[in-house]
Amino acid sequence: MSTSERIDPRDAEVFDAWYDVHRAAQDEGREFPVSWAREEMRVGMLAESPYSDKELWAVRDDAGAIAGTMYLELPMKDNTALVEVAIGVRADVRRQGYGTALAGMLEERAAAFGRTVLQSAIDVPIDGEQTAGQAFAAAHGLTVANVEVHRVLELPLAEDFLAGLAAKAAEHHQGYELVSWQNRCPDEYVDAYAALQATFNLEAPMGELELEAQTYDAARVRVVEQQSIDQGRNGWITVAVAPDGTLAGHTELYVGVHDARNAYQWGTLVSPAHRGHRLGLALKVRNHTELQRSHSERRIVHTWNAEQNTAMNAVNATLGYRPVELAQELQRRI
Repeated sequence: MSTSERIDPRDAEVFDAWYDVHRAAQDEGREFPVSWAREEMRVGMLAESPYSDKELWAVRDDAGAIAGTMYLELPMKDNTALVEVAIGVRADVRRQGYGTALAGMLEERAAAFGRTVLQSAIDVPIDGEQTAGQAFAAAHGLTVANVEVHRVLELPLAEDFLAGLAAKAAEHHQGYELVSWQNRCPDEYVDAYAALQATFNLEAPMGELELEAQTYDAARVRVVEQQSIDQGRNGWITVAVAPDGTLAGHTELYVGVHDARNAYQWGTLVSPAHRGHRLGLALKVRNHTELQRSHSERRIVHTWNAEQNTAMNAVNATLGYRPVELAQELQRRI
């Protein structure tokens, strides 16, 4: 076994070998895998950002082939106690110390950056025996701090079904306006949109995860938007504008040019002062309607919500989402 080595994403041959092992480990045994496409990952690793550092690591077997992979992300402007990690090992060489070697390097990198909280996530069946990932995490002291349910929605949905949902929701939020855009937030909303994004970690149910509000401003919005565009993603964002002009909520839905089948429903948040007006449903219906009009080839939409997020889970059920697996969010103090 080799010692852990840093992977340079600019080296196409080495990166591709790393990605193949990483992807196989992430997708193993899953009916609905959702790993980043190769080019999404490559561009994401090459992008320079003041908000996070990212590292790729690997260990090789005696023949020189990559046997295990590790992805690290270190927030740099907020949540600076954290290090986020994903470790994967080839199925044919498990229980031979490769994952443990990478876990040792993780400890070294966390110490180098002064990080004290480790977070990771593993995707597991709703019912079934313990997976290799769960066993590895438990052996290294990680415990479940939050559980999100991965749900999928199979497309297409009938246009009259979506229109009916929109009309019923509209009865409850008269005076609110839904405003949508693709990829780039209009300048007139960018400051308010950034402020709304900053509250997500505090307002969305996160269980026992140790998270603080993100440092979000207009500059960060623009950095995130540009990276998403560079990765080949096309996003629809819809916000609810309250009668007084404040942003009451938002939702995001993305498709990628490197993945012709799937779409991804990402963050949705309605501010506490504006809940009870069915804005969450209205926002999602607007985006799903636009998705079907512009990307009729998409067949699956994925979303994740905490088990305890009853309001958003009800919205998803109304749209027709069904649960397919659990995302266990893990944590350990280092």
